[in-house]
Amino acid sequence: MTRSLQVLIVASRFALAAAIVYFAWQLALINDKIPAITGSVDQVSQQIEPVLAEVREIRQEIHQLQSLVPPILTEVGAVRQQIPAVVAEVAQVRQQIPHILTEVAQVRAQIPPLLATADQAIIALNTTRDDVVPLVPLALDEIRLTRESIEPTLDRVEYMVDDAFSKADSAILSAGDAGKKASEGAVSGFFTGLIKLPFQLVGTLASPVVKSVDADVLKQLDEKDIELIAEAANRAVDASGRSEEQYWENPQSGKSGSIHVLRNFESRGFECLEARIVIRHKSRQLSDETNQFCKNAEDHWVPSKNISD
Repeated sequence: MTRSLQVLIVASRFALAAAIVYFAWQLALINDKIPAITGSVDQVSQQIEPVLAEVREIRQEIHQLQSLVPPILTEVGAVRQQIPAVVAEVAQVRQQIPHILTEVAQVRAQIPPLLATADQAIIALNTTRDDVVPLVPLALDEIRLTRESIEPTLDRVEYMVDDAFSKADSAILSAGDAGKKASEGAVSGFFTGLIKLPFQLVGTLASPVVKSVDADVLKQLDEKDIELIAEAANRAVDASGRSEEQYWENPQSGKSGSIHVLRNFESRGFECLEARIVIRHKSRQLSDETNQFCKNAEDHWVPSKNISD
């Protein structure tokens, strides 16, 4: 064996030993990093399951979205089918725009004459106001004097009405029997002929109910209104034990109302009741009064104040 060959063998063995030493050193380094790598693997393993769960949820949502796609496509198709009709309608509107613009121009052309007319009206109104304003104090003085004279006049009228009602009631009571025999349609009541009641209603609740109506309201009622009020009053007596409100209405005059027996009671040995009487003209209320009535010794209904011991 030559010397050069021996040197080569020794060198090879040295290189091999060096490689083994380097491998051992690297292996030691890797061994030191194994716990950290293992920990990272454990952490990754723990995160894998939540990620998989989230992936499953995403897949479910995707599936749900996929199920919504066909209805959306159907709706889009329906909208697309409507587009031609909408386009046609828009075209019609565009065709009408020139006519609308022409009409607007005509209206605008009329504005100046209208403004001129309004100016003239304002001038005339100012002139009229200048003429009327000096008359206002005189008118107010006349109104004041008229109002001062109304109160005594009303007192006299009220006295005359009460006196007329008293006389009419006496006449009705005395003529009752004769009227029943003569005709059920005979006329009785207020001396002007405004209030007309059949004799068959004399002595019933109808007579005092009608007479309890305010004189100003009474003048606004016609004969049919009075008849309906009378009928409702008699129905109210029949229904008093059931506390039922009795309504009446006259479509021809626009009047309506109701009579409601609120309670039955006894006063000084007489049968009495308390009734609410409402009268309306269309939507406006003319009267809303609550009065008491009693049966007198002749078994006739009269206002409770007319009952004597």
